[in-house]
Amino acid sequence: MSTIARRTLLGSLALASAGTLLTRPAAATLVCGMSIDELVGRSQHAVLVTPVGSHCLRAKIGGRTMIVTEIQVRVEGVVGLTSPGESELAVRSLGGQLAGSGELVHGQAELQPGQLCVVFLERMPDGICWVTGMAQGHYPLERNGASFVLRASPELPTIRDWEQSAVKRLVGARLSEAERLVASARAR
Repeated sequence: MSTIARRTLLGSLALASAGTLLTRPAAATLVCGMSIDELVGRSQHAVLVTPVGSHCLRAKIGGRTMIVTEIQVRVEGVVGLTSPGESELAVRSLGGQLAGSGELVHGQAELQPGQLCVVFLERMPDGICWVTGMAQGHYPLERNGASFVLRASPELPTIRDWEQSAVKRLVGARLSEAERLVASARAR
């Protein structure tokens, strides 16, 4: 092999190796969008909450043991549907870190401590609540003058059927408008 051919081969290998080292793996999550009617229909509660603490545990889900994060939330108000009747609730989401092991489940709602948000909740027979539709049922609030505006959950995956989705209708809405939308969907 000639010196030029060897240099060309080594240069090509170096470029290919550098390209591999400098790229990040692609990741995408696609979920079916829930309409506002579906989100409200599957939820027992739509509440304004402030997360106050969390811990991880193992739970049996669908015959499989998984790590879940249990978030304690303080109920600040009812956005629609029925009142939970408690001033604090336990809300679970899939994934977390426990005893040196971790599980990441894309598309889960990530409630941040101290961050006021609206959550749509499904209550299980054991009394534990889950965010309806994963991140589709979680809306952090942002102050806008004298009112609050709903924002998208930070871990919201790509939504198929975007135009009909509850997220499209609720993100950017004022809290009072979200209350009206929930009441309207409940009446249907």
